[in-house]
Amino acid sequence: MTFDTLTMIAVAGELQELAGARVQRVIQPSREEIVLSLYHCGEEHSLLLSAHPHYARVHLTRQRCRRPEQPPPFCMLLRKYLTGAQIGAFSQPHLERILILRFEEHEGMPAVKLIAEIMGRRSNIVLVDGKGIILGAIKTATLEQNPRRAVMPGLPYAEVPPQRKLDPTAVERDSLSKAMLPLLVQGMIPEEALLKAVCGISPLAAREAVYRSSWNDEAPMGSIERLSSVLRELFSGSGAEGAFLIPELNIYAPYPLTHIQHSPMQRFSQMNELLDRFYAKLARAEEKEKLQGQLRSRVNRRKSRLEQKLEGLEKELRQAGEADRYRIYGETLLTYGAMVDRGAAEATLPHLYQPEERITIPLDPSLNAAGNARKYFRRYRKVSNSRKHLKGQISMIHDELAYCRELLYAIEQGNLSSLAEIREELVESGYMKPHPKESLRRKKKQRREKPRPLSFKASSGNTILVGLNNRQNDYLTFKIAAGRDTWLHVRGLPGSHVIIKGASETAAESDLEEAALLAAYYSRGRDLPAVAVDYTEVRHLRRAPGGKPGFVLYNRYQTITVNPRGEKLKQLLQQHIPEN
Repeated sequence: MTFDTLTMIAVAGELQELAGARVQRVIQPSREEIVLSLYHCGEEHSLLLSAHPHYARVHLTRQRCRRPEQPPPFCMLLRKYLTGAQIGAFSQPHLERILILRFEEHEGMPAVKLIAEIMGRRSNIVLVDGKGIILGAIKTATLEQNPRRAVMPGLPYAEVPPQRKLDPTAVERDSLSKAMLPLLVQGMIPEEALLKAVCGISPLAAREAVYRSSWNDEAPMGSIERLSSVLRELFSGSGAEGAFLIPELNIYAPYPLTHIQHSPMQRFSQMNELLDRFYAKLARAEEKEKLQGQLRSRVNRRKSRLEQKLEGLEKELRQAGEADRYRIYGETLLTYGAMVDRGAAEATLPHLYQPEERITIPLDPSLNAAGNARKYFRRYRKVSNSRKHLKGQISMIHDELAYCRELLYAIEQGNLSSLAEIREELVESGYMKPHPKESLRRKKKQRREKPRPLSFKASSGNTILVGLNNRQNDYLTFKIAAGRDTWLHVRGLPGSHVIIKGASETAAESDLEEAALLAAYYSRGRDLPAVAVDYTEVRHLRRAPGGKPGFVLYNRYQTITVNPRGEKLKQLLQQHIPEN
């Protein structure tokens, strides 16, 4: 994955069609990104400029971007100078990963340049006036921070120093051999030598160029001649054949990647389209991972506290096991009270339930036998009541721990939409606090949004629905499903509620197996060779009293055992019905 010079050439070439576009809006969705909303020839376009340290790039986008309630200062500066301005031209300094947007004068505002520098961690977006003075930047740097190139309002904009290497667009055999041969003699491989000798080349482009040259270590001069020709072709034709992505390896290029033989390659008509889809998918994956981490941390924190509390309660319960002993002491004293000497500190008497044994009972010398018996009965009742309370608390904790395990499984398996539902559930359950910046309108909207379970088409044509989290499970079972629909869930493991739509007597036999396969797959048992799945009609289910969302009770059911790793499951997963 690299936004290299050749990618910039392709992007800049495609953007030329938008010369003359007018800026309608400026949005800064994140600290390092700017989106310009452009109007051109009756159509709206969104141009993304990113100075992200790892994903810096420039391209058109169709993705919806977040609008902060309070625009950052740089965004306000851009709105002042760019709103209503017309783009006179897009340009790229020769072989640099830099895109310059030139804006014409408008409504009393001067002509300015917006410069996107795509340089990895040093990437930046800079606004410059007609005299080359910096008006502002998305990242500023003082002379103390960067003595070689300060970026501050009021300072002259210092262009990026050119690389002292060969120009690949005009390189010839002799100049290339003069630069590469000494490096090859030192033991460098051709790709490394090419990177050292020629500017504007990324490692990916170097590997492709060497491969296309049919490099022969035994004939380096002939190889270098072919290589010089390949370089000129790559740079002159960047993006001419479309844009190419290898999803398996997360790499892209504005030319066919012929040196990669064994991974499927996707072709796009434009580089802008490829970049938009690629980075949108990457952003979703990062957002998902981040949200998973937050939710997992919250649930694990609660789970750890519950386990600690459970340990303490179980210890108290073991101590409360003394209750029966206090009852036996009391009963024995009432039965054999006449044998107890007044004022004695203890009494050894026949065991009431084991006559062949004797039992020693500690006594209060100030009380008689009956008084000591009453004292032990009071202690017995107190401890007994405590034990009942402890058992109730322990049972509640076991239920909540089961809920935590269900949550953790749902978090592991969830997509972005499902994870957002889980977050809302955790807020409602008190596991998380609402986001401080979340508006009331947004909260109301979230409450109105219905959970969206997965939908699959069975081989019979019937629909099978699968919940991805507790809220979806609860909604699916008690809101969507009818009484005669078939409900399935793996036995004894966290997993999804699965519903076969249609009366159970009309469902095909294959539906049951396929639904059971989905229940096993969307559960903690997906990697097991055999998984037991319970099934029953929805009308036989009831909510657990005071239970968490998705928790149900049932006692009329049957069980089917399936293998969630077979070919049939793979075919079934392909029958997923996308959301409308």
